[in-house]
Amino acid sequence: MVPSAEASAREVLSRRVSELGLVRASELAGRAGPGRAGPGRAVRAAASHADPAPRGPQPERDPEPEPEPARDPERALLPVSGPLTGLLPWGGLRRGSTVSVHGSTALLLALVAEASRAGSWCALVGLPGVGLAAAGEAGLDLARTALVPRPGPRPASVVAALVDGLDVVVLGGASAWRAGDRQRLAARVRQKGAVLVPVGAWPGADVELHATGGTWSGLLGDGAGRLRSRRVHLRCAARGRARDHREDVLLPGPDGRVAGVAGSEGAIAELPADLPARTG
Repeated sequence: MVPSAEASAREVLSRRVSELGLVRASELAGRAGPGRAGPGRAVRAAASHADPAPRGPQPERDPEPEPEPARDPERALLPVSGPLTGLLPWGGLRRGSTVSVHGSTALLLALVAEASRAGSWCALVGLPGVGLAAAGEAGLDLARTALVPRPGPRPASVVAALVDGLDVVVLGGASAWRAGDRQRLAARVRQKGAVLVPVGAWPGADVELHATGGTWSGLLGDGAGRLRSRRVHLRCAARGRARDHREDVLLPGPDGRVAGVAGSEGAIAELPADLPARTG
């Protein structure tokens, strides 16, 4: 029996996506989440840009391509968790912006979790150490999370393709990007209305979030018990804002997600040396 053109195309796509390393987090976690059909063309474009293998005969075009995620022009802000709302200059993640994160993987996940739960598609690129357990505890919808742990020899092309179709792209290894590539990617983010979240220094970022300190609680005086929450000091610097905003949060809180600390507005305490960020 001769396979149909559609079946052949899907087999080729599956093989190329496998070579790239692009996979939904829910597939790794054994979940089949509901919602939109998937990143569609963005996944195919990322696979084609990053695939270094020689190209064979081209299959026929899939007659029913998966749709890209819808972007509502009226929805200029993607939501963030309540304790982070007051830190950001717009009260959320503004489409077309670049928000760099320093010092904490937990902060990185907490920043994008609310948008993921609200239906936005997210991609974690160049972060092979981020664990699915930590992502799930932070609140990300794993059914709407694409993983590209190693974007291959042409990361700029891969990330640009993802920006075309997804809402939020988290980017590891930001310090290795050249100035020209950073500028071109930032311009594409503004044009497409996505949100770029580089990890580490990113000159020209609209917002910079820094996490310092780390005081864990939950243990009793004799060392018995369980670590339940960690108090972290956050600082946010933003373009056009006269001064940095500072606040203490629980990261993670007792339920594994970010939580507020009463009376922490503007607190600038000398906190102990930072503990390694949890990655799952």
